[in-house]
Amino acid sequence: MPVSATPRVLVIPDGLAERPSGNDDPPTTLDVIRPLALDALARRGAVRRVAVTPDGLHAGSETGLPVLFGWTPTATVSRGRIEAAAHGIDIEHDDGTGDAVHRVDVRHADGRPWPELAAAAFDRLTAANPAHAVHRLAGHRLLAIGAREPTLPLLDGLEGADDPGDPPCLKLWADGEVPPPLLDDRTVVVCAPRSTAAGIARLMGAETVHPTGATGRPGTDVAAKARAAVALMRDGTPTVVVHVGSPDEAAHDHDPQAKQLEAQRIDRDLLAPLAGVAMDLGSLLAVCPDHGTDPRTGRHVADPVPAVLWGPGVPRRGPDSLRERLVAREPVVATPWTIA
Repeated sequence: MPVSATPRVLVIPDGLAERPSGNDDPPTTLDVIRPLALDALARRGAVRRVAVTPDGLHAGSETGLPVLFGWTPTATVSRGRIEAAAHGIDIEHDDGTGDAVHRVDVRHADGRPWPELAAAAFDRLTAANPAHAVHRLAGHRLLAIGAREPTLPLLDGLEGADDPGDPPCLKLWADGEVPPPLLDDRTVVVCAPRSTAAGIARLMGAETVHPTGATGRPGTDVAAKARAAVALMRDGTPTVVVHVGSPDEAAHDHDPQAKQLEAQRIDRDLLAPLAGVAMDLGSLLAVCPDHGTDPRTGRHVADPVPAVLWGPGVPRRGPDSLRERLVAREPVVATPWTIA
């Protein structure tokens, strides 16, 4: 992330964006909630769209977060290596070489996470791959480290998965590129511990702060993240990044109402206090999702995301709201810090 003489704060509401809704489409999350703080920033700042998913890559935090942190991947980014960094798992051998690292998810047939089956799935994955080091991570996530791609066993017959119309399955994330160490302690990322944001921040060299109550799930303590960010801002940290994963997690649960509630909490408990402190300190404040997620399907959206930049030297431009259909014709920029 390029160094700026003006202090900066970037808020990343993970997966908040959605595709613009037409006359016959259901409203998006931003259509429904009408966020007061976010709309106030839009009325005073520069509204645009940011290209967080490079052409040819899948939308997701492993792609969008590195872009927002200042590095643009050219191929699939390794979710497994991000998870290893987030959980402090050593993947290197004494001779400096390493194995392939794959994240494995336990999911419903429609793609929803199935954390209740993670323990049993861990046992089956371990038994099917005796040459791999298999780790159970948080929720529905597993990690397999070995010389080759792991074998994915069937999950038939597991207790708690007795609906033949909803068989559990394992999803394998490919190994790939690793975000490079471009940052230093001048960038501090406020996020949930062991989160994707934490793993990417550590790989890229940034400092991380994990407030008590920050879970990355719906109900995460957004106000605690605000307090941590305010303390960093007042201490003179040049760049503060606040990542909130709960909108994305609610969308993956296929729960539009939960996503709306998380977006409202981000607006009230995070953006409102940060805007006041940013005004007091003369800081730039940007709000930009790392990708979109449709809460009706749980799928990621690769479209450029609506974003706003507000603060000293930023000219007012664009609509008075970040609602997707209003932003659809705004220019697309490469970074949320673009002022022109």
